[in-house]
Amino acid sequence: MGRKCYDTPGFEGLQMQRTSWVRHMVIGAGAAFVLICGGVSTASADSPAKVDHSYPTQQPAYPDGAQLRGEQGDVLLNVYVNSAGKPRRFKVQQSSGFGDLDNAAAEAVAGWRFIPAIRNGDTASEWTTVKIHFELPMPVQPVYAQPPGSQAPQAPAH
Repeated sequence: MGRKCYDTPGFEGLQMQRTSWVRHMVIGAGAAFVLICGGVSTASADSPAKVDHSYPTQQPAYPDGAQLRGEQGDVLLNVYVNSAGKPRRFKVQQSSGFGDLDNAAAEAVAGWRFIPAIRNGDTASEWTTVKIHFELPMPVQPVYAQPPGSQAPQAPAH
């Protein structure tokens, strides 16, 4: 498997360079959770790039096809954040094993805002890591409604 790299020059949106094993799927509703990796240095004025939570961070849509196939897992993305806090490049550091989940993670993160890294008191472009967790929702047991005034069905007598 090759590494995937995503570029977002300017404001044109996400342009994906896909290897042959990456499939593009229709993105549907679902749940994904995000964790930001890497520590924040409190000992100096320098700090790494990190997600800016004062802006909306659209959670990745869980692709419908991935849900139907039971796909789940974690995607570790390296994100190159420019000095203005915009994500410009993405590298899949660790794949979920499913191209549609990897793509959904990159597409969502492409729209996020970041706090740029601070180096020697100035904003700087830098790589940071974002972890996206895709987990299938627990199945719901069906509840059968009864018409008002009716009793629950009785088991047939043998």
